[in-house]
Amino acid sequence: MAPRKYTMDKRKAAVEETRRRILEATLALHSEKGIFGTSWQDIAQRADVSVGTVYKHFPSLDELVPACGELMYAITRPPSLEDAPQIFAGASSLEERLERLVSELFGFYERGASYIETDFQERQLPEVREWEAHMRATIAGLAREALQPVGPDEGTVGAVSALLDFTTFKSFLERDIQKDQAAKTINEVLLCWIGCSRRDR
Repeated sequence: MAPRKYTMDKRKAAVEETRRRILEATLALHSEKGIFGTSWQDIAQRADVSVGTVYKHFPSLDELVPACGELMYAITRPPSLEDAPQIFAGASSLEERLERLVSELFGFYERGASYIETDFQERQLPEVREWEAHMRATIAGLAREALQPVGPDEGTVGAVSALLDFTTFKSFLERDIQKDQAAKTINEVLLCWIGCSRRDR
């Protein structure tokens, strides 16, 4: 029985390796050409497999996009609400909590910049809509946690979340402002705005 099991294990490992290559090739192509700009032929060529092999593993976008999402998640390591106790551990002041929030999100954006951006057509895909909704909820939840020292209302949470969106990070990069300086600037803007808002109440 041992030789047969060894052969089956080798075959399974080979299948998994092929699947991994296809996913890595697809994710790279999606970041370069977009989801709808990438063909199965493109994927096969990049992964060095036949088109039939790509279809065998992923017959349609319905199977391919979620699998790419899982790989992207592993590569970019986005923060989650479950990470909040660790992110804000020992930080009692609003300044320090906002600094940690901005650093966490901008670090994620830096790791995932080439994967996060989507166009209008791609946003119609259920998996992409689900991902974006999940990230909006995560950012809002982390913002709410960061703002605990001031007892935030939902309007403040929403405004802070908007200022911490990926598009804000991207706007800094397009102006050659690097992550650390962008994070410092946003943190100062948030502290100033929140301080002014509280004085005006």
